[in-house]
Amino acid sequence: MTFWQENYGFVKEVYDFRLAKYQEWMDNLEGIVSKVMAPNVQYTYKEFKIIQDSLSSLCRDLEKEGMKEWLDMMLEKVAIRVSDEGGPSSRDKELRTAEKKKLQALIERHDKLMPPTIETQAKVEMYARCYSYGDDMKQTLKTLEEMRHLSSKDIHPHNMNMVEEQIEKAEKVINTVDSSREQYEELLKRGQKLVKCDNVAPFLHALLEKLETTWKEANEKSKQRLEMLTNSAKDWETYDLMRNEINEPIEKLESDLKKYRKFYDPQMFAKKLSSKKQVWDECKAKTDEQLTTIKKCYSTIIVLAGDEKKEFLDKEVAEVEEKLQVVAKCQKKLDTLTEYNNKLTDAVDRCRALNDWAGPGNSKLKEICTSEELTPENRVKEILLLQEDARSKVPLVDPLAADYKALLTEDDLEKSETAKTTLQEFVECRQFVEEVVAEIEKEAGSISTDDRLYADYYCLVKDFTPWVGEAEANTKVALPKPQTLDDCLALLETCQTFDAGCAENKVKLDDAATARSSMEKQSNTENMVETLGPRWEVVKKVAEERVVKIQILLDTWKELQSTTEDLATKMSEVPKQNEPNIEELEKVFTNMKELNVKKKELVGGV
Repeated sequence: MTFWQENYGFVKEVYDFRLAKYQEWMDNLEGIVSKVMAPNVQYTYKEFKIIQDSLSSLCRDLEKEGMKEWLDMMLEKVAIRVSDEGGPSSRDKELRTAEKKKLQALIERHDKLMPPTIETQAKVEMYARCYSYGDDMKQTLKTLEEMRHLSSKDIHPHNMNMVEEQIEKAEKVINTVDSSREQYEELLKRGQKLVKCDNVAPFLHALLEKLETTWKEANEKSKQRLEMLTNSAKDWETYDLMRNEINEPIEKLESDLKKYRKFYDPQMFAKKLSSKKQVWDECKAKTDEQLTTIKKCYSTIIVLAGDEKKEFLDKEVAEVEEKLQVVAKCQKKLDTLTEYNNKLTDAVDRCRALNDWAGPGNSKLKEICTSEELTPENRVKEILLLQEDARSKVPLVDPLAADYKALLTEDDLEKSETAKTTLQEFVECRQFVEEVVAEIEKEAGSISTDDRLYADYYCLVKDFTPWVGEAEANTKVALPKPQTLDDCLALLETCQTFDAGCAENKVKLDDAATARSSMEKQSNTENMVETLGPRWEVVKKVAEERVVKIQILLDTWKELQSTTEDLATKMSEVPKQNEPNIEELEKVFTNMKELNVKKKELVGGV
């Protein structure tokens, strides 16, 4: 019996032990490699250092050639168990084959484990640097994240003091972020340098991006928060200031409203109203601007103050708007007073207009009655014209008296001497107007009907005579010969105007004849109508003849122009026609020549 046969149990135990250790080593190595290459796991540097050291320990004899040779050799020994010198039994062969397959599987597993292990060995050093970088970044990143959170969390300061407290906190946040700038820039440079290396950890890009994003957001949000709080503080300050300052114009208007009252001198009242309206305009412009500012500030601070403060702020704004009702009250009162003064001014102006008529009217009546230059007929005419004017004034007096009564009540007259003075001006004016009208009616009443009729006849003839003289002179002057169609149109218009003037003046002559014939006692003076009538007829005949003559000339001229244009059109179409109608062209041309001859004859006869 050999050594191996004698010690088979011991040898087999050693072989199994070393085989198990070989398998355990591969299990450990595979576990460490998977930890290093885990895709979504990030360790601390300390944790990774343990993994790195474990990997280094396991990889000291990575090939394990001696282990594999010894196991292969020992497999040959332990697999041979012979009962006799005849060689290995069939059971030994089966055992050897099974153990061989088992060992070969371990070796194949080893061979497959080599590439990822080698790759892991190449990356583990760089991974260690990345994990070290991550640990160094943690404190700075944590600080920046805290500052970002403080700059973005909801806050609702309810008053100016709370806003100031928040401003102090925001400034501290900005200072903290600024104090981290040096560490951030150093970490950023390290990270950018690491990223450019080979075999960097997958998390490094995201970590570096997170650092940059957090720094940017912490900076922006902290500054935005401070700006928002600073603006809010300004708005709170402006809000409180405007709520106090708006009381000044409101109190001014309330004081003025108590002083608004009527004045009974329109001119003085207009000046006072203008002054009060100017004050009102200034106060309204100021309060409008202040209210707009208050509401603008309100819309800003309510966003920060939140719903808890909304009811209180709404109440404060509503109180301001309620105070501003005095602006509308003042406007309504001023409008009422302005309307009253407009009516009073109109009444006083109408009163003074009557007075302005009565004075000159009275003087004119005296002049008519005492003048030695006026003929009796002209005197009658002037008195009658004055009477007509006076009668147009009489209907104005009673409505004016009613307006004065409505505007100047008994209460007004008791309280104001100015009201009495204004009313007295009207009373005196009314008395004077009535006296003048009565005097004019007295003088007009002394004129008989025949005197009136003869005065009408005389004055109408007097107006007609110079016109007929001018008209006769006009008929003796030859009309200008028109050179163009426009000249002809203008000449026709002139002749028609002259003819219409003849008809208008004939009415005067007929009215004069009617007035003379209506007299009960006929006058012995020469009847000028009988002389002027034939003269008018001669002028009228010439005027009508001229209108007819020029109208014929105008119609002929227009027809000539139309025919000329028609001929030009037909001539322009001749080159386009294969067989032009020469007979039609000659007919149109002949008609044009005849019209042209007729036009020249008519122009010559003008």
